[in-house]
Amino acid sequence: MKTLVLGAAIVDIIMKIPRLPKSGEDILCTERKLTVGGCAYNVANILRGFNVKHDLFVPVGCGIYADIIRRKLNEDGYEILINDLEIDNGYCLCLVEDDGERSFITVNGIEVKHKKEWFDNLNMNQYENIYLAGYQLCGDNSDIIVDWLLKQSDKNIFFAPGPVINNISKNTLEKIFSINPILHLNEKEALEFTKKNNINDSILKLYELTKNVVFITLGERGVIFYNGKNITHIEGEKVKVVDTIGAGDSHIGAIISAYSLWADKINFNYSWSNYLNENNDFIKGCKLANKIASEVVQVQGSKISKECFNKYNI
Repeated sequence: MKTLVLGAAIVDIIMKIPRLPKSGEDILCTERKLTVGGCAYNVANILRGFNVKHDLFVPVGCGIYADIIRRKLNEDGYEILINDLEIDNGYCLCLVEDDGERSFITVNGIEVKHKKEWFDNLNMNQYENIYLAGYQLCGDNSDIIVDWLLKQSDKNIFFAPGPVINNISKNTLEKIFSINPILHLNEKEALEFTKKNNINDSILKLYELTKNVVFITLGERGVIFYNGKNITHIEGEKVKVVDTIGAGDSHIGAIISAYSLWADKINFNYSWSNYLNENNDFIKGCKLANKIASEVVQVQGSKISKECFNKYNI
């Protein structure tokens, strides 16, 4: 089983601060780190850690940030599938407070300048899964992705819109929801989008829109999912949080990994619906996702070591 990871690789400039500054206030940064991130890159890191077959479909542009990304992708062994030298890649200021909570200031680059020709040469016969983040649906050319995605309704679409779900147009979301994506949000995102007062009502509302499994992560409290029959809560892992950058990306990356490795193991009847029916394996996948996310929040940035992956046998 193979996954097309579609989205962005950007440069994360991580700045440790005691707290967010008030308007007009100056706060000193206590620590700084520069790394490659972006939702798609973070998800791909998890798939790569579990040796899950995938391609990373992210544009690399021209400029100082693109050069950093290009070097890193080459170092990781990725073939760069989109070289577009029109402009530089984007970057993200990641402000991490003492309690590990993070706030982002994102400057977009080539990753939101989608072009139809990027998708024309893709051989989709080799993929069963597609991962898509929300940021790619906020740009001026988001209709290019949507129109292409609507032709992929036979694939498993893992859609993690993230905090920008409320910035995506209603028309775009309706089109995405019409192909029944597997939806992944955190608690705050789900409640704000559905305007519900509790998480159970929120997850039921989201299922009405997608008609497929909905995952809502709850931080250290774990995750809940709804499969059209039951709302199930899987307890999380209580750990010391360094920062939460990439926690959600790692969670859905582990869910895709668990499903893909299960499918490769049985080698037949490996549809998503059959995976759901294998309740023990599905629950194991959710528990794995909680554990991987807990590993990510214990390090600065979103990347965990190979030793972390080796601890988990799936």
